[in-house]
Amino acid sequence: MRGWSLEASVSRERFNFQMNTQAKQSDSFDFIIVGAGSAGSLLAARLAEGGEYSVLVLEAGGSDRRLWVHVPIGFAKTILDKSINWAYQTEPQAELNNRSIYWPRGKLLGGSGAINGLVHIRGQHEDFESWRRSGCDGWGWDDVLPYFKRMEDHYLGASALHGAGGPIAVHKPQDRSPLGQALIEAAARSGIPPNDDFNGETQEGAGDYDLTIRKGRRSNSAMGALKPALCTGRVRLELHAMVQRVIFEGSRATGVEYRIGDGPLVSVHATREIVLCGGAINTPQLLMLSGIGSAALLEAHGIEVVADRPEVGRNLQDHLVARFVFKTRRPITLNDKMKSLWGRLGIGMNYVFRRRGALTYAAAQAGMFFKSEGSVPRVDVQAFFSPYSADGAGKSLHPFSAFTLTLTQSWPTSRGYIALRDADPGTPPIIQPNYFSTAHDREFFVKAMRRARQIVDAEPIRSEISEEFKPGPLVRTDDQIIDCWRRPEIEPVMRVVPK
Repeated sequence: MRGWSLEASVSRERFNFQMNTQAKQSDSFDFIIVGAGSAGSLLAARLAEGGEYSVLVLEAGGSDRRLWVHVPIGFAKTILDKSINWAYQTEPQAELNNRSIYWPRGKLLGGSGAINGLVHIRGQHEDFESWRRSGCDGWGWDDVLPYFKRMEDHYLGASALHGAGGPIAVHKPQDRSPLGQALIEAAARSGIPPNDDFNGETQEGAGDYDLTIRKGRRSNSAMGALKPALCTGRVRLELHAMVQRVIFEGSRATGVEYRIGDGPLVSVHATREIVLCGGAINTPQLLMLSGIGSAALLEAHGIEVVADRPEVGRNLQDHLVARFVFKTRRPITLNDKMKSLWGRLGIGMNYVFRRRGALTYAAAQAGMFFKSEGSVPRVDVQAFFSPYSADGAGKSLHPFSAFTLTLTQSWPTSRGYIALRDADPGTPPIIQPNYFSTAHDREFFVKAMRRARQIVDAEPIRSEISEEFKPGPLVRTDDQIIDCWRRPEIEPVMRVVPK
């Protein structure tokens, strides 16, 4: 919805209240969608396009009427804001010194697409072809590409690989750091070719990321697709609507029960389908609360079994990121700009009057996709360059000049699960990713770190670096590297891909 703005937020909030009231006047819809995140928002808009169906969208969180949701660099604040974030914690991880790892997930209109780092990346062609060969008909690259194109409003316009006029704007960073460009040149000298489009023919290479930004503000499917659909009257939205369970008649899902705040249970009926768009955590949680999962585990929580499906919640896979921090010789990072009052005022004025500058920064500006070693069949390392540094996501910037380079594993082999802690929908589920539980994953970070150090040892980035601050030059042997990544320098990477 291109005309929507922060200035219209008050009237929008009143409109949301009206929609909630209207939704309660009907107890039947063609489709019920649980979750107004990246997928649910887009799906609701698509279903409403023909004017044939009525759609109810139930979102457990509230409005996205918050400044830092719309200002791109605001992700550094929203990632820790529990009022709009589920702020999950994993179980203690045996291979990470028994640390519990923080898993941020959006709890508001737009879901994680309203709090993520705005980097826009598709899966690799090979991913989808592998799924197709495994029997997932309709999931090959040629099958999914039209949908990727349809959701984009790409800065280059329509092409064989990109779309124009879609609900999600895609642009390159407007204010590029010279350090990022130096890294791209160093990568080329290290055998990693320049790549202007990671969402193009291939992901391998180094270049600037595509970002989900429109005119200096965050762009996501809730803003670009769901909000216009709400204006048609064919879609109803309930905010603060915590779904308790899916209602079944025999083996057929017929409706859902939800509660707004501490209010009474509300039951709604779906004449066609119920679609769960709660992501990798809340979707299996809701299935299990509704009686679909391991019969033994459900019965242990007193939940009536609808279908014995032990696979629900299993095979959980997540990426870790390992963070480098490099101190720089020149004071040209965001750390330097934020040191003084005048620097901060300049950043604010640049954004207010031009929609440019540091407030438009995403989680990364530039990046790389490369192989951890020559024998792997395809690129398995993704790197993110950010022209600032801190001790962790949402933490204060360092008081010295520095940039961050993070590495993440594309193909983790460790597997975990999501499970119910109890039968209360408000209780966070058990999240057990089993990080580093395979030798392959531990060895990957050794190889990836060594390769990354080769890259930053090439010119012109080498001349910009005064020292490796983290993990530090004393971390050299395989055991030292693995031990280093077991400490807080390693974290899960927040999902940044619109789905």
